[in-house]
Amino acid sequence: MGPQPSRVYWVRRLVVVGVLVAVVVLVVSLLSSLRGGDAPATAAGEDTAAVTGASDDDAAAADGEEGAGAEDAATDDGTADDGSEGGAPDACAVEALTTTLVSDAATYPAGSTPTFTVTLTNSSDKACTVDAGTANQSLVVTSGADRIWSSADCATTADGERMLLMAPGAQEVVQLAWPRVRSDEACTADLPEPRAGTYTALAVVAGAQSGQIVFDLG
Repeated sequence: MGPQPSRVYWVRRLVVVGVLVAVVVLVVSLLSSLRGGDAPATAAGEDTAAVTGASDDDAAAADGEEGAGAEDAATDDGTADDGSEGGAPDACAVEALTTTLVSDAATYPAGSTPTFTVTLTNSSDKACTVDAGTANQSLVVTSGADRIWSSADCATTADGERMLLMAPGAQEVVQLAWPRVRSDEACTADLPEPRAGTYTALAVVAGAQSGQIVFDLG
């Protein structure tokens, strides 16, 4: 074979160059595809880690809230157990009670019966119980140093206990009368009748004593 025309050589060179360019383009495309696939995977991994971290944080927060709730419940239970709210009210202390006495007249003519209103008040800021039965109340009448009469002397109408639950400020009102006779603790009979004059009276209920009041017998 003789020498070929120069055109043939140029065609061959162009073909070789075209093949090389195609190979380069193919390699670049493959590399780009590989890099693009790695990036989303990494992003997905980061998102998964973020979600997992958030879930862990939420779980820890929920555990913390449950723990705080349990502590609050324990505190509430402890307060209820330690306080008196859950139990029965205590008996009223004498210092928590106030007794007042009022007569229905300043002077009682002959033949009229002196009558008195006794008011027992819970003066404390807590509810309490008190026995307001007749066995736990008395009206005492005196004249100077002379003890004239007491409703507690030889009492036969005592109704035993009469337990009351008194709220703060609550009142119990009873009326007591003096039959204008003398009495003593020994239940002595035929004592002299009280004479006209000035007398004093006081009341005692559940240990709480009223002040004295003055009245006259005609």
